[in-house]
Amino acid sequence: MRILMISNHLGVQSGVQRYVQNLLLHLDTDRYRVDLFVGQCPPDQASTAPALEAHGVRILAVPDHKKDRIRALWRHLCTHKEYDIIHYHTASKIGAPVCAMMRLLCPRAKIIVHSHIVYPPMTLTWRVAHGVYQLFADYFLGCGVAAGRFVFGDHIDRKPNFAVACNAVDRGRFHPDAAARAATRARYGIADTDRLAGFVGRLNHQKNPLFLMEVFAALAATDSAWKLLLVGTGEMEGAMRDAAARHGLADRVIFAGVQSDVPAYMNAFDLFLLPSNFEGSPVTLVEAQGCGVPCLASTNVPDDGAVTDLVHFLPLDAPLTDWAATAVRIAGRGDHGDHWAQLSAAGYELQIAAERMAQLYDRLGEHR
Repeated sequence: MRILMISNHLGVQSGVQRYVQNLLLHLDTDRYRVDLFVGQCPPDQASTAPALEAHGVRILAVPDHKKDRIRALWRHLCTHKEYDIIHYHTASKIGAPVCAMMRLLCPRAKIIVHSHIVYPPMTLTWRVAHGVYQLFADYFLGCGVAAGRFVFGDHIDRKPNFAVACNAVDRGRFHPDAAARAATRARYGIADTDRLAGFVGRLNHQKNPLFLMEVFAALAATDSAWKLLLVGTGEMEGAMRDAAARHGLADRVIFAGVQSDVPAYMNAFDLFLLPSNFEGSPVTLVEAQGCGVPCLASTNVPDDGAVTDLVHFLPLDAPLTDWAATAVRIAGRGDHGDHWAQLSAAGYELQIAAERMAQLYDRLGEHR
């Protein structure tokens, strides 16, 4: 079976791309011949390409610019009509006319559109996009019900051609690991008596990093043992450094940059912070639960991925003192417990999720 998968870019900081990597590494690439059409890796990130290519995925990397990617996709599909399945990961309104373009150029392919975002407010142009998606796609996936409804329409989850595709993670990597916890904390001089809040992701508007710094400042005011470790980079890193200095916390905030061994960092945390302005169903929230880390997220994060009792939510307009008090109450101490029984039962184990995707590909492929 020939599959064209379309994603945003090859950088490891992209939650969508990490999901794509996780999925493809667990597909049988002898049975499913996959071309990954994707933007080139941003210069400040490691690339997922080497692992994917080693697994047998063919990478079609084009400039990481939305309009350039669309033009390149047009050119590619004008000369490649052989695909049985086109699996299109989308988080934008412009994906709707792209879906129409794919239908025009590849009329025999089954088109799966896969939503990864909830980004209110809902607008008239989004409503139009709903209709276009539903007119040209064959099947709809969402990382959660909320993400499906936002991108494809309010009642999409009532249709038989919609399903939730959980942002599953690899249990073999994301699990409680006392040795990794000790080694990572020692690397940054974090003592057993210190308390460590952490974040993994892009330092951009979506993730609300300046508010995160305000939350940490309130938390640090309650106890001098608190430190903050940030894994990732982004356009707001400079502003975050300024905020840390302004609060007198520069010596208690660690900017670790992009790291490949995310599970080791997750295990080092006593608390995972995710006060995002908007999300779909963040992979990092599942990764943190896989490692047994208590999580405090904003209510702007859909609760689809809150599978265990580790996850707690507060609105962004709640007082910072409430954020600090909740953080202190839920934060762990010492090694983490295992919550994989709940995560697996909810479909967040990667091998199970990959098998379900393969079943969908087979079912759609039979009805071309």
